[in-house]
Amino acid sequence: MSNIKVFFKNFTAGRKALFKRMVIYLGSALAVFEAANIFLEDGSVAQWCESVSLGGISLKSLFTNVFVYLGAGVIIALLRQSSFAHYCMNIVGTDVKIEISMSDIFSNRGEIVIPCNTTFSGRKEVIGGRSIQTQMTERILLPKEESISAGSNDVLFEQTVAEALMRPECQARRLPGQKELAGKLYDIYEYGTMVPVSFPVDGKPRNVILLAVAEMLEPDKPKTDGQHLMKSIDDMWEQIAKCRIREQTLVVPILGTGSAGITDKPQQTVARYILRTFADNAARLGIRKLVLSVYPQDYLDNKINLEELRCYADYLCRFPDSDFNIN
Repeated sequence: MSNIKVFFKNFTAGRKALFKRMVIYLGSALAVFEAANIFLEDGSVAQWCESVSLGGISLKSLFTNVFVYLGAGVIIALLRQSSFAHYCMNIVGTDVKIEISMSDIFSNRGEIVIPCNTTFSGRKEVIGGRSIQTQMTERILLPKEESISAGSNDVLFEQTVAEALMRPECQARRLPGQKELAGKLYDIYEYGTMVPVSFPVDGKPRNVILLAVAEMLEPDKPKTDGQHLMKSIDDMWEQIAKCRIREQTLVVPILGTGSAGITDKPQQTVARYILRTFADNAARLGIRKLVLSVYPQDYLDNKINLEELRCYADYLCRFPDSDFNIN
């Protein structure tokens, strides 16, 4: 049902672009129609087209019917309208791309950033059932013989993350003290701590980056604010610049705006900040494509203005600030 709602909203939100596209395609259709008629003035070509038929209708009849061309123009324009929710463009002068994709985040190819809390807990009774992290944990699918030995998905998540957190770069961001959540003590890490791990999501190995963007006040009560969120995003780019990622495509959701309860920064602002800081740092990150993943329901609830976001991304790609670098 959500996909149907998105489809019809695309027609409404992008109606100006649709009408412009209609004019362009209908004009092109008429030009092709005129060219076809000139082509058919050749007697041998006309005779051959008359002898070939599709469904009892000769090719000549099709090629000389203006409504065939106009209909094709309208259909192509309507099909192109479904791409309103998708944007992809190179940053000028580079082979780095920015893409905006409205879909299930796990349907995108590349390394996925998963927003987490500063304890990196993976138990559902702690993190709740609404976050991207919970969605991923529920979609971890191991072969039957491995799943028996691994236990629940929550256990597998916490074991995998605990091992990854032992890396020196993670331990350097560990804070004093511990936090008790649902009867278990967890170490606490700085906002922006980044933990690269891999999980079999939907039965396929996926590289993911767990990024601490919120503090877990109590079970199912994460909290962040604009200052900490922006710091987390900045820290993510710094860590990627130093360590690189395992794939050339990075998929990033609109961080900190779901179950984390951020109130002082609207989702549109956070989305623009992710795009802007990536464009500013693109030359040193080693990433070939950034995919900003938009949750369809946020679009339907008018929390995200796709047209504005596309225009902003287009501006960043066409006029990068790197043009002003003098060093």
